[in-house]
Amino acid sequence: MLNEIGSHPYGVLGLSNFERNLGLPRHRWFQFKEGFSAELVRLAVRDFGLKRRPSVIDPFAGCGTTIVEAGLLGVRATGIEVNPFLLFAAKAKTTRADRGRGAYLLAFENLLQRSQEDLPSHLEGLSTFTETHANEKWLFDLPVVRAFTGLRQTIRKSRIVPRPLELALFGALLDCCNAKRDGKCLRYHREWEKRRFTAEDLRTAFHRRGLAIVEDMEEAAIKSNSLTITLGDCRVVLPSLDPASFDLLITSPPYLNSFDYSDVYRPELFAGRFVSSNEELRRIRLQTVCSHVQVKRVYSEEIVSPMLVPVLDKICSERLWNRNIPAMIRSYFSDLAGVLEQCHRIINRCGRAWIVVGTSAYAGVEVPVDLILADIAVKRGWGLVGVFVLRQLRAAGQFWAHLDKGAKPPLRESLILLEK
Repeated sequence: MLNEIGSHPYGVLGLSNFERNLGLPRHRWFQFKEGFSAELVRLAVRDFGLKRRPSVIDPFAGCGTTIVEAGLLGVRATGIEVNPFLLFAAKAKTTRADRGRGAYLLAFENLLQRSQEDLPSHLEGLSTFTETHANEKWLFDLPVVRAFTGLRQTIRKSRIVPRPLELALFGALLDCCNAKRDGKCLRYHREWEKRRFTAEDLRTAFHRRGLAIVEDMEEAAIKSNSLTITLGDCRVVLPSLDPASFDLLITSPPYLNSFDYSDVYRPELFAGRFVSSNEELRRIRLQTVCSHVQVKRVYSEEIVSPMLVPVLDKICSERLWNRNIPAMIRSYFSDLAGVLEQCHRIINRCGRAWIVVGTSAYAGVEVPVDLILADIAVKRGWGLVGVFVLRQLRAAGQFWAHLDKGAKPPLRESLILLEK
């Protein structure tokens, strides 16, 4: 019987927490709440051995924690990411330096002097992005999106690392947003309507973020000449990769928490013209692993682990906030079973996998995601080193409502270690 391991050396390192990256060069350029720590990547590479540098793959690259850290370590790495904005962020963070800090600083200051023109934005009047007669709430004040458009045009004409500075501009845009990212949605700030952001607010935020990039470009140099990040659904991309072409898998798949990881980045996707319509956004959402019920899709009927049967039986007997939850859970594990099988195929003999996952619960019923995925991995040829608990998670309100008073929520984040 599979069991998680609660006492181990990994538990005190904060490996599952992206917050630890916010003070680190390059990683700090964009906050990705769903990510893990750079220390996890360093530990995995060091654990592999010092005889040769391993080649790394991350099929759920996000904003590039694995790829960035691999680049800083001089390791060959490949990432796959379905969200085009997050792919852009990862590529920006892995941009190689071609000049010294002084040259970057001078070019950046010149850019700021040339970027005072505000231009009409395609976001004006689009959905709830700006104020209209029909909107009671809006994400951005009009001067902010116009300053954003003017700055972005200037950056794109510049020869100074346009992609990293564009990323700084996206960060500044969200600094001047009337809402903040909070879990599965954007929540408006308290009394947001009393605070009107200006073009100067955006430029100030961009200046602060741009200086951080200028500081990091040379001081945290990308050492690897072989970093690749591919846009696409990893369930489609992985079968196209050569067998036994990587040594190390480091990743964190979407959690089974009904968070729509594509929709929550809607502001950046539309502001950057990565998508131009809700239908284009929907196509991206359908390419993600089935971890949420917010978009209508075809669900799998496959039961990929016997451990799922009692969990689904319990959940189906409860009153659920969405009737598709059992199908979503079934499809989630079916999707990841295919990913684990393909990853086993492309990992070299004696290779390893480091996978960070979180458990979940619906209607008071725990879904031990870590243990079920470990069981699926073993059935697809992986050897299990262990399932190590990294930290306890706070349960959602719908889960607490089904617990007795004083009961401890069983939710956790874990590290699954596999070997081939």
